Amino acid sequence: MNPIRQNPRESAQPASYRQDLWRSLPPAAAEALRRRGAHRRYADGATLVQRGQPIHSVLVLNHGRLRSLTVLRDGHEHLIRWVEPGEAVGVASVLAGLPFQTDLIASGDCMVQWIPGGAFIDAMRGDAEVSLAVAKFLAARLSEMFDHVADQAQLRLRDRLRAALLHIAVENGKVLADGRVELRVTQQDMSDAVGASRQRVNEALGGLQRSGHVTIGYRRITVDPTSLRSLGDDE
Repeated sequence: MNPIRQNPRESAQPASYRQDLWRSLPPAAAEALRRRGAHRRYADGATLVQRGQPIHSVLVLNHGRLRSLTVLRDGHEHLIRWVEPGEAVGVASVLAGLPFQTDLIASGDCMVQWIPGGAFIDAMRGDAEVSLAVAKFLAARLSEMFDHVADQAQLRLRDRLRAALLHIAVENGKVLADGRVELRVTQQDMSDAVGASRQRVNEALGGLQRSGHVTIGYRRITVDPTSLRSLGDDE
């Protein structure tokens, strides 16, 4: 029998998978790519890219927040991840010539820099440090996706919800003075993230709030990561 292994999101000090492109690149290469990029503004709810669409640029979020999601056959959205400032999307599409994997939606007003794919590839060819930084970025994103698949394979809604809350806390949360983490998400966002109806997710969140693991506010959920990680299977 294979041993049960802990999800990295539930370890005592989980590492973030977020990779800031500009900070990870050598300064000269980062500046050169910044000069080649075109800045575009997007209003809340605007679609930047659709799943299956071919793109030939690497997109770097400079300001705001993006939702990366897929739309299921029944019309419901499934939230894959949030994209935060400094993060890049479209790298796999540029390097492998693949269509974009998700829908990319602006969450609030956003500023995005579109870097031509040719310029991005030329930077990798000309500087081994750039190539290494891109390889680290892709390795982190792949590891994050493996965690996402493992989390979604859990049968119980509460387990999927706990995993999603911990993931967002590490990747997108704001640490408060008392050690709790504030998440800028709605209950509908959590419904999209775990693939369950809003009613069921509301009930599950209510149970977590009654037991002191989370506090639900207006467009905010504050979590206690330590208590969430220690949430026993018999509760």
